[in-house]
Amino acid sequence: MHSVLTILSHRPVDGLVDNHARYAHEHGYRHAIVDGTHVYGERQQVLHKYHAIIAQLAAMKQGALLLVLDPFSVVFGEHALPDVAHGYDAIVTTQTSKSPLPAASGMIFRNVPDVRERLRTLALELGKWAMRVPERQHGCEATLLAETFPPLPFDQPLANGYYASAQTVWGDGHAIDAVVDARPLVAHQAPEWRHVDGVWAPTPDYDFRYVVALVDDATRVRRGDQPRAMDDWRAAQQRMREPARHLNPDADIAFVSLHTSHIAGYGDLHEENFVRYCTRHGYAYHAYREPPAFLPAGVDANWAKLHLIRAHLADHAFVFWVDADILAIDQRQTVDSVIDGRDFVIGTDHTAWAINSCMIGVRNVAPMRELVERICARIESFDDRSSVYASGGDQQAIYVELLDAGMIDARYIVDAMSLASSPVYATRDSRFVHFPAQHNHYRAVTMRVWDRLSHDR
Repeated sequence: MHSVLTILSHRPVDGLVDNHARYAHEHGYRHAIVDGTHVYGERQQVLHKYHAIIAQLAAMKQGALLLVLDPFSVVFGEHALPDVAHGYDAIVTTQTSKSPLPAASGMIFRNVPDVRERLRTLALELGKWAMRVPERQHGCEATLLAETFPPLPFDQPLANGYYASAQTVWGDGHAIDAVVDARPLVAHQAPEWRHVDGVWAPTPDYDFRYVVALVDDATRVRRGDQPRAMDDWRAAQQRMREPARHLNPDADIAFVSLHTSHIAGYGDLHEENFVRYCTRHGYAYHAYREPPAFLPAGVDANWAKLHLIRAHLADHAFVFWVDADILAIDQRQTVDSVIDGRDFVIGTDHTAWAINSCMIGVRNVAPMRELVERICARIESFDDRSSVYASGGDQQAIYVELLDAGMIDARYIVDAMSLASSPVYATRDSRFVHFPAQHNHYRAVTMRVWDRLSHDR
């Protein structure tokens, strides 16, 4: 009997293990789950994985096939294992379209003596790496795996015509729009290994957003749908929308946002989500779907945050700017505890930035009104506001003014989770979740999946 092995080094996203189990069940394969989350340390977790693979093969019939899945892997094509592996004893594919290194997601091994011996040798070398034996300590899983199982290009069909395991998004490219037509057996978004300053390291702020989206796409494909995220994105841009929407305009606490038609694919989702949240708690919500006329020329998109706070501050006791790629997930939670005792609040970034301007809260008191004026003036003084990060971006302008005001401290700056948590940290218990730095059409897909959680609270 052929087998599917799910190895969990991290907690899987919702629906992932069900995706693996369903594939195995429908084809009559054995499905084994090995939970490795108890194994301490990145290197020992990797070593544990290959020992688990060896153990699974040893329990299988000669010639049987083993599909190895991990927290990054989604079964997409539903093809029979013997068809995909026809003509091959081992299939390992590249991590990107240009990299010679493999991704360890969606590997296929046939239980034959040569493969078992190569895996034994690989485990031995990984053991040296895990224990930092000098001749192996500077490698990584991908470099050692490549020595034993040279990878095949993920973006080229196998000799039998199938795609085995396809990387969907990497640092300088993506193939996620192609998987619906190519139907690889496995679609994954495993962290990309890179050699930086003499050290092999995976993507430093990796999160599972694309895996969440792939599970959703695979579920839709299985139902007979044809997910077309880019088509949906373009259709959203063409929708007719009123220029603004104002909810509970007399409330003490207000949120303000701007999402023009070019980001309507997720901006409209954000708006619907925040309308529910603000209605529930009696907050005001000001949504601008095009830059309002009162903004100075050239001040729009990310650059307009403080100007929009300024425009509404006189009408409320406390005003939050909120990016249009933020959702209120646990909608039971209010913001009152975050602003109690504070006249200004902003969160720390989950990376090396001291602040993240995705959410900014300002109390309607004279010192804060003056601070807002200074930040607006600084932003207007920039010659280049042509992009999000031009002239250092709005975040840098805010940081400099806070620094000058002596406000770069814990009185005003909270942790990276109390306001809008990145998906790196976020759970279904997060008040707000921020979805930055993602291909826009799949940012919309991911946000749609997360938004479902908000209806449960």
